[in-house]
Amino acid sequence: MLTATVDEEKTTDGLSAHYRIAVDISAPAAGRSEAEVAELIDAVLPLAWSTRGHEPDAGVVLRIRTEPQLEIGRIAQDAGWRDVGFPSTPELVEKIGYQASFGRRSLDERIGSWPVAAGADPTGGQRTRGQPGPGTPQ
Repeated sequence: MLTATVDEEKTTDGLSAHYRIAVDISAPAAGRSEAEVAELIDAVLPLAWSTRGHEPDAGVVLRIRTEPQLEIGRIAQDAGWRDVGFPSTPELVEKIGYQASFGRRSLDERIGSWPVAAGADPTGGQRTRGQPGPGTPQ
């Protein structure tokens, strides 16, 4: 069974507030296939980038829990996503390998400027998984 939540997270840096869109997904069955996780990432990020609220200057944090747990950030990077933050040391991978962050600039370049229209195909149906979207630096 797949469950998902989307929230707005606020952080502060001194007196400055920053916002990001947080997507938490529980998808146990997706742990059997990195390709399924990559497809889920490709499907979810445009939906997250259509979420309205405070401008998400800190991008999107995506948390996908699978069984067994797969490394979400590495899978996203291998699928062609740029500016992906994820744990790289074995200790952190073990603790938070289900999490990856995506920077605003790369989301704007690949999907379109926030907020994109919900359900819109920002690539015009021309991109296949792993290919950069329009405007993405090569």
